[in-house]
Amino acid sequence: MVLLIVTTEVPAKAAGPAVGPYGATLKAGSVPPQYRPMIERAAGACDQGLTSPQLASQLQQESHFDANAVSPAGAKGIAQFTDDTWTQWGHGASVFDPAAAIRAQGEFMCDLMKKARGTGWGPPWQLALAGYNAGWGPVQQAHGIPPYPETQKYVAAIVAGVPAFTAELAPPPADDGLPAGWDVPASTDPRAATAIRWALAQRGGWYRYGGPCTDPLGTDSSGWCDCSSLVQQAYARAGIRLARVTSDQVHQGRPVNPDSPQPGDLVFTLGGESDASVERPGHVGLYIGDGYVVEAPRTGKQIRTVSYASWRNATSGSLRLVAVRRVVGS
Repeated sequence: MVLLIVTTEVPAKAAGPAVGPYGATLKAGSVPPQYRPMIERAAGACDQGLTSPQLASQLQQESHFDANAVSPAGAKGIAQFTDDTWTQWGHGASVFDPAAAIRAQGEFMCDLMKKARGTGWGPPWQLALAGYNAGWGPVQQAHGIPPYPETQKYVAAIVAGVPAFTAELAPPPADDGLPAGWDVPASTDPRAATAIRWALAQRGGWYRYGGPCTDPLGTDSSGWCDCSSLVQQAYARAGIRLARVTSDQVHQGRPVNPDSPQPGDLVFTLGGESDASVERPGHVGLYIGDGYVVEAPRTGKQIRTVSYASWRNATSGSLRLVAVRRVVGS
């Protein structure tokens, strides 16, 4: 339910995101079938990492998917909008039209996630949920989820409900290729070995452009990885500070011969960016040894290992190898 509550109680911080082997796809049969395409369209229209299971869990909490629901406080429809909020987000449709209401839910949540991103107050999706329930003003005042029992229970219930609506991830892709029981070569610099093992442990996590890689396997997509954040966070586990983006990472460490990579080297390709170049590559992976690279590939793909040769031998396109940089070791 979308409410506005005013109080001056002591702020409370957002809880950490739930974790588990989940992706962004709705579990079969988890929502009424007529609503599935509406939920998927609403999530897909948001550029902030909002997922279909997150919207579905929120709808369950709001109305149990009842398009004609009316709360004692006067909130209406499947997404429980008040009249004032519906005027802003309803595009002139009926609040009892589930397609319009789910679209508005997605747009409103996406707007709140934009406001939450970069505040440092907690996971943007959870802050957005708090704003949906209590209003954005109380979130700003609390610098996190406001200390209202109703709002805190609301956020916690939706976070806890996401796994019930989420399809389990497939195992790492069949082209992963890494032999069972493989481990980092014994001669690897210990810092590189730490980074490699951490990155490999994230295989199966979903890619998200701009994702910080703070929770690669979690249910909250705001913690997923892109290519550069995967290697950045991997090396952070070894106490090595890397830049955030590929165009800066490519200038760190020292250049090495692409024919002689060592475990822990950063390997750069042109990637899929329209403005990518040798000086500003669009993609990075982490060479792990024995001819393999671990990478966060692109939207819709999971973190995986691939053959280094597929990059080294490419002559054109996004796989073209443009640089190898060594940030630890000799």
